Amino acid sequence: MTVRLGYAINQWKPNFDDFTRPEQHRRALKVIAACGFTGVELRAGTGRWDPLGRPSSIAATYGSTTAFLGLVREIGVQVCSYYVDPGEPVDEELSRGRSILDPGQHAAIVESLRPFTEFLAEAGAGRLVVRALPGHGALTDGRLGDAADGWNAVGAMAAESGVRVSLHVDCLSAAADEKVLAELLDGTDPELVGLTVDTAELTVAGLDPVRVLSGHLDRVDHLHLKDTRYVDEAGERLAPHAEASMLAEGGAREIDRWFYECGTRGGLVDFPAVAAQLRDWSGWAVFESEQTPNPARSAMLNGWYARRLFDPNR
Repeated sequence: MTVRLGYAINQWKPNFDDFTRPEQHRRALKVIAACGFTGVELRAGTGRWDPLGRPSSIAATYGSTTAFLGLVREIGVQVCSYYVDPGEPVDEELSRGRSILDPGQHAAIVESLRPFTEFLAEAGAGRLVVRALPGHGALTDGRLGDAADGWNAVGAMAAESGVRVSLHVDCLSAAADEKVLAELLDGTDPELVGLTVDTAELTVAGLDPVRVLSGHLDRVDHLHLKDTRYVDEAGERLAPHAEASMLAEGGAREIDRWFYECGTRGGLVDFPAVAAQLRDWSGWAVFESEQTPNPARSAMLNGWYARRLFDPNR
């Protein structure tokens, strides 16, 4: 097992106008390095409020992408992956968001994602993590095959830069269903498209992340590790605008925080069982702590747990 430990830097950006200054980026990268993580995952965003959201924004903020990557390496980490949801608006492209379910938008999605793969290639990183499918209401008969075709096209483009596309399943996605996920993976080329298992997102959606991991281990090429204390048993994730009503506002149970550091008290994810599945697996495990009120403290807690999870001799 060669599990490399990374951290998602978007935990430092709870609101669109937070985490905008380079000194804030440097401070977060130093915390990530000090906590024992050697990789950092960036998250796509748009506009002047998200200077790490796009390669062009990084270049505008730091002078060039090369300068930024040099800074990251100087601090002691490396960019390991970039997360992108094609359904989100992109001001720079005058786009309100695109759907992988629409074949007419596949070419635009490919070209929109090309700069990210070129940036990752420059960084020496190999994973472009993408939202597998939009929300449940958008998936109708026959469109799953269209989505698979779209991701195969993105995967072929990314492969030109030596980057692999990895499908991420969040709790609000139509892919958070074992049958839908299996069919989507069956429709994609294993040489071009992999799977990112996100432990807490699957748990909230009522799926067992250990079962998903073991069932698709040959396709899993990236991990997002975080914990949760809750399952959406009422199906609130299926409702329109669930991102706001359920995740942000807490839903009917008024849950303050859906996601926690790995190994949190009362956490539902069986991380020792996850680690056991990874005995012969190699890749990046990116730790997360979304909705944390204190990103630095969460990084320390995750760093402590990560070393004991993957190195029991410590």
